[in-house]
Amino acid sequence: MRIVIIGAGNAGRQLARRLCEEKHAVVMVDVNAQSLAQAEAGLDVLTICGQGTNPTVLEEAQVDKSDLLIAVTDNDEVNILSCLLANAAGVKGKIARVTNPDFLNGSSHYDLHKMGIDLVINQKQECAREVYNMLKIPGALEAFDLFAGKVMVAGFSVTSASPLLDRTLAECDRLDLIQSVRVIAIRRDGDLVIPHGKTVFLKKDLVYIVGQREDIVSFFSYVCPEILPFEKVIIAGGGDLGLMLAKFIEHEVTCVLLEQDEDRARYCSAELDKTLILRADALTESALEESGLHDRTAFVALTGDDEGNIMNCLMAQKKGASFTATQIARTDFIPVVEQLYLVNRVVSPYISTTNAILHWLRSKQVRAASLLHNLLGELLDVIITSEGRLAGKCIREIKMPDTAIIATVLRDGEVVTATGDQRLVVNDRVLIFCHPDAVKKIQSKFL
Repeated sequence: MRIVIIGAGNAGRQLARRLCEEKHAVVMVDVNAQSLAQAEAGLDVLTICGQGTNPTVLEEAQVDKSDLLIAVTDNDEVNILSCLLANAAGVKGKIARVTNPDFLNGSSHYDLHKMGIDLVINQKQECAREVYNMLKIPGALEAFDLFAGKVMVAGFSVTSASPLLDRTLAECDRLDLIQSVRVIAIRRDGDLVIPHGKTVFLKKDLVYIVGQREDIVSFFSYVCPEILPFEKVIIAGGGDLGLMLAKFIEHEVTCVLLEQDEDRARYCSAELDKTLILRADALTESALEESGLHDRTAFVALTGDDEGNIMNCLMAQKKGASFTATQIARTDFIPVVEQLYLVNRVVSPYISTTNAILHWLRSKQVRAASLLHNLLGELLDVIITSEGRLAGKCIREIKMPDTAIIATVLRDGEVVTATGDQRLVVNDRVLIFCHPDAVKKIQSKFL
């Protein structure tokens, strides 16, 4: 595919890297020549310096000959107008990153989808949902929903206290819990392991499972007995992301929001029902003490300052917080922060944006692709069609690549366990985990 990306910032470069790996022809447009030079130095892309809303620049980028235009600048209006111009030029696919929720929740008279934009992404909303999931399941190193919340994917680390240690699944004493979820992958010493019946779980294994939310929660209480649910969540930063997270979590656990700006603090207070709003700097010890931080507290730093977020988490750890998470805008910071174990979890709105775009980009059969932060692999959401070759086959009859596994099946809105005897029928949605190298094989098999 020929793809034009408007915006060469963190989101644009992250996305371009993935698209180049999949051998797409990528053109990047940005007004910042330095950002374009940085992208061109590390990626096989064509760059054009100019405004993405300028028809002359779009002509130079040959937008009319492109299959897809993705606008991911920091300006909502530029992103929207770029997509509308691309729609006028006859581009088949248009994707816009939008940060203002009013564009998503406004009047039906101004529906961006009806105006020709195929996918509208609010990266902060996606990121807030990711943090919400990790707070709901404290032992999870990563957790997110699929199938409109019917299925959850979660990863955990095997510790010395885990009942899975040095055992296979069949050797565990809670087969009822084991059978309610599906183990899809293990990261062991940096390598990807696709599990089978005789796989023994070792200490520090990073294990990924798939199941319904209630089964995942029960399973985690079993495999992570040393991790207790949080009694309080403290959020540093009352921006859009912090406010969204507070709305998600405030009715389920005691929530405190720290915001320095008085006007913004008042706005958050008006938007929230049960959250305690404190006008304070999270970097001050008095603010953490006033917020009532204790050893059953989760501290989440969601300000716009990466370094400040990290320091906020370190201060919270010093004060006794049992869990810390932070937003990191610069994706090149993430591996360093994780390797130094400065915080328990790192989230990136740019990775969330990339996930949503790859979700849309897959073929009509392969409807979703979610990148896992800690694991080399992808989750594909596949539709079984009457034109395909797999309708009517049992799962064990499908010759999958060695680096792929069928995780679960959704049929008529209900989750079906992916056992070998399970026969696939038309309109089944099948969740598959695979190594990136196996994506095209999976696509060709399920088309």
